[in-house]
Amino acid sequence: MNTPELLTCQEVLRLTGIRSRSTIWRRVQKGRFPAPVDLGAGRIRWRASDITAWISALPLVRY
Repeated sequence: MNTPELLTCQEVLRLTGIRSRSTIWRRVQKGRFPAPVDLGAGRIRWRASDITAWISALPLVRY
């Protein structure tokens, strides 16, 4: 069984370039960002594969 890597909020901020936790949570609520998994005891993590897929789906900007 292949266990997915789980990322903390700080790791997600660093990988995505999003600057605040509030922005992440607003986007999750609006369905515009992957939802995290609740590990219990206040531990929230994101699947690395979900974040990678979200980044890959961003539109390219051409200048």
